[in-house]
Formats: sequence, structure tokens, C-alpha cells
Amino acid sequence: MTTMTTGTRGTVWRTVWREIHLSWLFIRSDRWTTIFPATCFVLAAAVHTRLSPGETAVAVALGTLYFWLFVYEHTLANQLVGVEEDRVNKPLRPLVSGRSSIRGARLRLIAVRVAFPVYGYCLGVLEWALLWQVLSLLQHECGWGRHWLGRNLYAGIGVVAQLAAAWEIVAPVTPDAWRWIATLTVTVTLLMSVQDLRDITGDRAVGRSTMPLVFGEWNTRVFLCAGFALGPLAIHHFLMAPAGPHWWVLATDAVLGGLSLLLAFRVVLRRGRRSDQHTYRLVEQWYTLALAASLYILR
Repeated sequence: MTTMTTGTRGTVWRTVWREIHLSWLFIRSDRWTTIFPATCFVLAAAVHTRLSPGETAVAVALGTLYFWLFVYEHTLANQLVGVEEDRVNKPLRPLVSGRSSIRGARLRLIAVRVAFPVYGYCLGVLEWALLWQVLSLLQHECGWGRHWLGRNLYAGIGVVAQLAAAWEIVAPVTPDAWRWIATLTVTVTLLMSVQDLRDITGDRAVGRSTMPLVFGEWNTRVFLCAGFALGPLAIHHFLMAPAGPHWWVLATDAVLGGLSLLLAFRVVLRRGRRSDQHTYRLVEQWYTLALAASLYILR
């Protein structure tokens, strides 16, 4: 009996670990736009509300799990409808590489779609969990993902669902927090087409109407260049200036502004799939860095 029990426990733990590892393979390319920045905003809310170290640690742990499920639902749904595209653009993803079957991914998506809102209800952020699920259905089941405007709205409104939930895991959203959420929502909505520059070949193959394919690659690059060049003005006015002329605010303003200007140059001067991939990774890191700065800007 003891031997069977030990063997059963070992099997259970191996299964659990395999699922955790597999979920990481699904979400790892999106961690800089979800888990890392959103958890920073949870921490910013904890600092703002003066939680104790122990309470802060609990809030961050709860938030990390929430945003793991948040992005896992997205990546499962996204990769299930994009297998053929991923064969061209992202051949290392689990469904293309054979690490997961289509049936297995569908079952996991069902499980996450049930668990995520239940967990959101337990954290007091059910409305934001449901908003994200509605967006996911529109994106992956109703055709938003095949049109450039739908894709950008999905990303932009997704920022609201993400960051409002992050703050409300700790406390009600303050006007200052809403200012950050609104500013980043508009920024992401306008500039998210940068992700489509790296995927032009695969998007054309599956008939997806992304901004580069609808308006032309060069026109899209010029638009994005202008957006990144003007970005520092918006970030300064809406995010940094209200915190006052402190040296740490000015330093953050300079770093974020400098990175945004670098992106403006890269998007027109560094072309090609590998360069565009690197540019998009820099955008993700800019987003994470901005939300990391909220730890001391919004305190």
C-alpha cells in the first residue's frame, strides 16, 4: 500500500510538473507583455497602499498566478487558430513542434476558461477576467484577429483588463492609476502593429489583414516611427510630470524617452525579420520598464 501510494504521488507530481512546464512553453514568448509588467503594477498598488512586506508578498504571488492564467488562455486560443501560420513564423511553438496535441490544447483551453474567471472572482476582479475572456472570444473565434483594427483593439483594451485587475487585486483603482492605464491603453492600441512587421510572410500566407499588408509595409513603418518619436511627449505629460520634478522622475523620463526614440529609428532603419523581432522585444521591455517605474512614481 505504501509503495503504491508513493508511486501514485510520484506520478501526480510528474504530471503536475509536466503541465507547468508545458504551460511555460506556450506562454514564454508573451511573458514581457503580461506576467512581468502586470505583476509590477500589482506591486505598485501594494506600495501605494502601504501593505506590509508579508501582505505584499501574498498579493504578488496571487497576482502572478492570475496573470499566468491570463496569458495562458490567450496563448492557447491564439496558437490553436494559428498552427499553419506558426509553421512559417514560429516553428518552435508547442503545437508545431509536437510537444502538445491539438486535442490536448483544446482540453487545456476549456480548463483555463473555467478556472480563470473562478480565480478572478476569488480575487475580486471577476469583471476584468470576463472582459479578457470576451476579448479573447472576439479575437480568436469571431474574426478580430484577422483584421488590423481588431488586433490593435484587442491589445489595447486588453491593457485595461490587465492593469485594472492588477491594481484591484490589492485595492480599488485610484485616479492616478487610471491615468496610467488610459495612457498605456492608447499607446498600445496605436503602436501594437509593430508586432506584425516580423510576421508579414506568415500573415500573407493565411490571408490575415494586418496593417503592413493593408496600408503597405513602408507606410506602416513611417506611422510607427512617428508614434514612437512622439511617445516621449505623451509619457512625460501624462505619466511623469504629475509626479513632480524629482531627479528619479526625470531620470525615468529620460530612459523611457530614449528607448522610445531608439524604437523610432529602428522601425525604419533596421528592417528584416530578425531585426523586427528584436524591435518588438524592445517594445515589450519598454512596456515592462514603464510599469516597473510605477513602483516609485505612483507611491
